[in-house]
Amino acid sequence: MFKSKFFKRFMPAAVLFIIVLALPITSAIAKDKTHKWVGQAFCGRSLSIFESIDHLGYLIDKYTDGKLKVECKQADELVPAGQVFDAASQGIIDFGHGCPCLARSKAYGAQLYCDAPGGQSPIEEVIWYYNAGGKELLEEIFEKKYNAHPIACAIYTAEVWLFSNKEIKTIEDLKGLKLRSAGFRGEILQSMGASVVVLPGGEIVPSMERGVIDAMEYGNLHITYDVGFNDVTKYLYYHPTKATSTLNFWAVNLQKWNELSDDLKKAVEKASKDAVFHSLTWHQEQDLLAMKKAVEIKKNEVRLLPEAVTREFDEISADYYYKKAKEDEYTRRILESWAKFKKDYGDYAKWLDYFNMTGDHFGLQKGDS
Repeated sequence: MFKSKFFKRFMPAAVLFIIVLALPITSAIAKDKTHKWVGQAFCGRSLSIFESIDHLGYLIDKYTDGKLKVECKQADELVPAGQVFDAASQGIIDFGHGCPCLARSKAYGAQLYCDAPGGQSPIEEVIWYYNAGGKELLEEIFEKKYNAHPIACAIYTAEVWLFSNKEIKTIEDLKGLKLRSAGFRGEILQSMGASVVVLPGGEIVPSMERGVIDAMEYGNLHITYDVGFNDVTKYLYYHPTKATSTLNFWAVNLQKWNELSDDLKKAVEKASKDAVFHSLTWHQEQDLLAMKKAVEIKKNEVRLLPEAVTREFDEISADYYYKKAKEDEYTRRILESWAKFKKDYGDYAKWLDYFNMTGDHFGLQKGDS
């Protein structure tokens, strides 16, 4: 009875209050002209990465009250997959979707926004990106180097450190290993003596089947499960202490971005942030479900890399980054930004792990009960 009276009395006023708050933006957007962006992803629709692209497009449509329509083509429909950022820069497409490694030729340091060994964990990256200067740095990089404005699309959960058909017991096992890799990880492994090839997603599984490679890294588990990675792999190795991830984003041609009113830009940025937060929780759920299938159906073995291996590899990686920072401005500035972030929040970093800890049981159930 109390709840009924409360809602009858106060809900109309609450709804009116929300409507009043929304009126300035909504009315401003309603006066805007309609825009349409046509872009392309660096991957095909067979990868579940595309669900994050479609989700951001959906949110943009809703948050702009239909004033900005987005269409994203799959890899190679309009331009070569690896050239989506360049194509957006030149105005051939309105935006290109991809991972930061695609920017290495013009903005080498941008790879640190990707799955950089020893780099940031997914949640760490989100906090740094939105609250400690990461977003502003990426915007500067792309506006200067690609004539584009980056819009974050998704942050992925911990990548599988290595899909492998060979056991990894010591750091020596990485030397001479034939594997698919890219970005900083590929460069570092190559420098250590691994035989590294850079392959697009569609060529990885056939290469494993033919024995061209023995191992591969590409993305998190559920992204790769549906395209057959687990059919050709025995071991799934994860990092035991520092799970890293990658930020995917759209590089929007700067002229197209600047054609939007300030209100539309704010709506797009809000859609972007909400899409990123949604992607992180969604990928965690999907990775857990995919791991169960990988073990029980595909008979994969999920393992942690020996800590001695990862510690040494991460130290080698750090040395590699700081060496590159002497040669590349943005590598240096990103590392400096990370250092400040660590100084400001490092004492609290361990609590990020506790915030999402499951422990040895689900809920309040004990044993098999």
